[in-house]
Amino acid sequence: MNLDAAPPVAMVVDDEPVTRLLVKRALESLGCAPVLEAVDGIAAQAVLRAHPEIVLVLTDIMMPRMDGLELLRWGRQAVPDAMWIVLSGLETFDSAVAAIRLGAFDFLPKSPRAEEMGVAVRNALERRQLLAERERLHRELQRKVRELEETSEVLRRDLERAEVIQRALLPRSPPPMEGYCIQALYRPGQHVGGDLYDVVRLGERHLAFYLADATGHGVTSAMLSVLFKQRLVLVDPATGLALPPADVLAAVNRSICEAHAAPGLFLTAVFGLLDTSDASLTLASAGHPPVLHARDGQPARLVRRTGPALGLAPDAHFLQERLQLLAGDRILLYTDGLLPSGSERDLDLLQQVLASPVASAQEVITRLHAGAPAGAERDDVTILLIDAHAGASWFDNGAGMPEATASGAPRPESEVVFYGESDHAAHLALRGRATWLHCDAFHETALAVLDGGRPLVLDLSGCEYMDSTCLGTVHELVDRGGVVLTGVTPAVRALFEELSMAQVLAAIREHGPAAPPLYALGTGDVRAAVQQRILQAHEALSALSERNREEFKEVVESLRGEQDAAR
Repeated sequence: MNLDAAPPVAMVVDDEPVTRLLVKRALESLGCAPVLEAVDGIAAQAVLRAHPEIVLVLTDIMMPRMDGLELLRWGRQAVPDAMWIVLSGLETFDSAVAAIRLGAFDFLPKSPRAEEMGVAVRNALERRQLLAERERLHRELQRKVRELEETSEVLRRDLERAEVIQRALLPRSPPPMEGYCIQALYRPGQHVGGDLYDVVRLGERHLAFYLADATGHGVTSAMLSVLFKQRLVLVDPATGLALPPADVLAAVNRSICEAHAAPGLFLTAVFGLLDTSDASLTLASAGHPPVLHARDGQPARLVRRTGPALGLAPDAHFLQERLQLLAGDRILLYTDGLLPSGSERDLDLLQQVLASPVASAQEVITRLHAGAPAGAERDDVTILLIDAHAGASWFDNGAGMPEATASGAPRPESEVVFYGESDHAAHLALRGRATWLHCDAFHETALAVLDGGRPLVLDLSGCEYMDSTCLGTVHELVDRGGVVLTGVTPAVRALFEELSMAQVLAAIREHGPAAPPLYALGTGDVRAAVQQRILQAHEALSALSERNREEFKEVVESLRGEQDAAR
């Protein structure tokens, strides 16, 4: 019956020597050793002070000097980890009930039978072990939360340097294209974004362009963007002809899937090929927000996705659509940060803004975000606007930083991640707008649960929106197994469907288990020393090309200097 590494130490408190002897022998037969004795409450206090290792106390109620109830009141404060069982005669039954209310685990009649004592003692020690395990798990969870909170400074600097990486991937100036005006605007949400775009002239006739949005932020996002850009093939190497957009997306999707097997990493992208000889435009979209085709005097046409996001399935199939451009037509590509809700109402607003003949890319983003509350958390925003008329082209890759705390770290809007436990599962809930700022606490807590072999219930009944980082995190966790989703709102389900996240959709349960009381997890700033990892990432990027080597030279030298100074 011994549940601990060593036999449990017990004590019996009773003013009757015969009763003490009988109970002591019974406890010894149950594996307790040693079993100490005390004749009353005062004596028991002295024994407990001298032996804090006592885990089980059996005490009579009616005793001289200090009775069992007074001893119990004292003991629950002085030795809170000990389990208490009271011995009661018929005349003290009410007192035994009072003892239970004071925190005793159980009560037994005086001169208890061996079977009764065995059950009570085993249950008490098992209960103590369960409480100790729960406390251990709680301390472990607190430790993990503290570790997350201790990594803020490195993450902040990581994001700032990843911004350098991201900007190095963006084009510096638009190519010349007679009869067309190209405008692009890029704004990272928090230091660095997962957005990427480019416009490339292919021969005399064709203009190729794309807009991609990599899941996540920081170095992970930048590396995924590098992978996408490096694996993108625009021209058939055998013929030198421009490849159709559907073929371009299918090829880069296969290449990305072959390059990594990590779930939760994916990109959405839209790729276009403009043939200036006949003013035709061919588009293919991999899970990306709709492309808008605006024409004077007509409602804007929406070109929705023609295939799933990149990096989810190597055999994904992509279709393409062909548009005919007239003079004055406009084509708008954008990332999901432009329309945070992704609702049809926002799309209608975007169509109205685009219908304005003087709306530049800067005016589009300004008008759409005019109603955003001051200091609100923002996602990355990238806009690519192609006008079928002559005019000045420009690329604006400047930075637009959101409001920050005094430490320079992003400030989350509110508590978003919540945690609780039931007898059968651990429960995590995402509420409000879940973004990359909240994913560290969400991801680490979920991994701790799954690594411990416990099932995880993810409650999304209060979740209004997830950015690509949260979507990727959910995909990764579901792929591990042991995760079910409950309360999925229509808006979030639409995001899963938009990205063809079949595994996640299959994990949704309409009627999940009732959630226990939940408490908010800290998603504050993170501080830890992982400079070596950041340096290696930048060195890896620098090795990809001579241009990268020049772009990241100062960053790499700065990181190496900081490491040398810290030694």
